Amino acid sequence: MSGRDGPLRAIAPADSSPPPPAAAPKPVFAGDGGRPPSDNWFTRIRTFQSLQHRGFRDFFLAMISQMASQNMQMVVRAYLAFEITGSYAALGTIALANAVPGLALSMVGGAIADAVKSRKAVMMIGQFSNTLNAGAVGMLLLFGMLTIEHLFIAAIVQGITMALMMPSRQSMIPALVPQTSLMNAVALNAAGMNFMRLMAPAIGGFMLAWAGGATVYFFMASLYLFACVFLVKVPEPPREVVRADGGAFAQFKFGLTNMWEGILYIKRDRVMGPLLLINVFVVITAMPYMFLLAGFVQDVLGAGPDALGIITSVSGIGSLAGALWVASMAAKRRGAWFLIGSAFQGLMLFLAFTLSNSVFMLSAIMLVMGVGQAARQGLSNVLVQEYVEDAFRGRVMSVYMLQFSLSSFAAFLTGMLAAWLGPRAALGGMSLALMVLALGALIFIPRLRNLE
Repeated sequence: MSGRDGPLRAIAPADSSPPPPAAAPKPVFAGDGGRPPSDNWFTRIRTFQSLQHRGFRDFFLAMISQMASQNMQMVVRAYLAFEITGSYAALGTIALANAVPGLALSMVGGAIADAVKSRKAVMMIGQFSNTLNAGAVGMLLLFGMLTIEHLFIAAIVQGITMALMMPSRQSMIPALVPQTSLMNAVALNAAGMNFMRLMAPAIGGFMLAWAGGATVYFFMASLYLFACVFLVKVPEPPREVVRADGGAFAQFKFGLTNMWEGILYIKRDRVMGPLLLINVFVVITAMPYMFLLAGFVQDVLGAGPDALGIITSVSGIGSLAGALWVASMAAKRRGAWFLIGSAFQGLMLFLAFTLSNSVFMLSAIMLVMGVGQAARQGLSNVLVQEYVEDAFRGRVMSVYMLQFSLSSFAAFLTGMLAAWLGPRAALGGMSLALMVLALGALIFIPRLRNLE
């Protein structure tokens, strides 16, 4: 056939599949505070490329100091609480006292992060508060005056501080590296956290045994203070923020409106809503094992605390390796890899808690599981940072950070199931739910699967 202007050509049908969602406009890179980037053989390695930027390097060192103290405190505080009371209920109560402020105040922390001109100032105030909190417990120990009530109050204060500070800390990362290095920076941040989760508890336990509780708490206070020192050198770009006119009531009303606008943004955004919702359900099914592992090791495997330490360290090694792998990844198919990593973690946990009959077998499975866990944690954080609008970054990150508090309540529910059905059935069931959820999202939610 031919037309007036020549032969007719067949027209290919248009591709009806929706294009991948576009990333949100990115924050301004703050630069390196006037200092040239560090160019050496170490920072030329793809895995560590973000550390060439001095601002991010100072931020990273501040995070290492904070997380070292925080992970030491979890072990030392629990040991002291049990030493004072001899009660497992006291341990659970202190854990909840530390977690509840995160649920109650995390959105407030997000609103603060989006409303202030200097997120670094929020972080420094929070770190100084942590310094005073740890120092006060150290003084009480030094004079033999510490009670369980003091530890309970200290846990609440730390929970409040972290809830108000952490959204600002998470929101600062995109401004400290170029956009091309954001995934690497977030993954290195996760790797540093995993490394401290691996090393700091052992250091805290050793210091507690050889130097006493007061010395450990003073050391933890100094680590928080070092974090403040490193933060001083972190550059921060100027930010335009909107503030309410009027007195205290007007400011309070504006703050509530600010938080509500963040919730509406998450609800209407075609990426943030599904991504955060899936992440919440993934965390609820993925994290409870961390709180119940001690009981499984003792009741099912008949092993002691030394075995628990080995298993925890091995899983930390796997998580560190996984985080470094994420730091080396190219920025492609990250949504799919997030869901695949979540499903892989679910599979490994299912095998660990349904088949393991020895410490060696459980350790081997947990080593591999750590890789999937790091992929889930690191890539979920990267995707949120990549696709959120900067004006809502603090409030969105506050919702993202709720996962750490929700995991405590999920652990409580899983513990109830373990008491009813047994630990293998409860932990295996939660792991199976994680695997089904992640694979279902991978197959049926292309909007998440196609995120780059």
